[in-house]
Amino acid sequence: MRFPFKFILGLVAAILLMLAVRAYAFTVYTVTDSALQPMLRTGDRVMVDRLMHRKLKHGALVVFRQQGTVIGQIEALPGDTIALKGTHYLVPTRCCARCQSRDCQLYLVNTGKGRQLVYQHQMIGRAFRLFHLSW
Repeated sequence: MRFPFKFILGLVAAILLMLAVRAYAFTVYTVTDSALQPMLRTGDRVMVDRLMHRKLKHGALVVFRQQGTVIGQIEALPGDTIALKGTHYLVPTRCCARCQSRDCQLYLVNTGKGRQLVYQHQMIGRAFRLFHLSW
């Protein structure tokens, strides 16, 4: 009688731990379009590290929320200068003058369909390519 109870208790604890890690630390997404080819193709799986918001660098793959879940590659960090149609712009280090939070930053992200400014609070995390199943 004791063995089944311990087994069920251990199984429930393992499931709860797995759900907590998936919800707060790591998530797996499937790429739904081929906009970032050749780096990512439709059907590729990416693991998203939700804890690495502070260590974003040029060229890093990120997943963010903007009318759904979108994956893109960071082109410019806060404080970088970018050129658009011959005019130079500075990516702000803070999203607005009123907000003094250090978490409120903007990144220039290339989604394959265009470039857009993404707030840090929209980011789910940094993405790492896992594998591609061709079938």
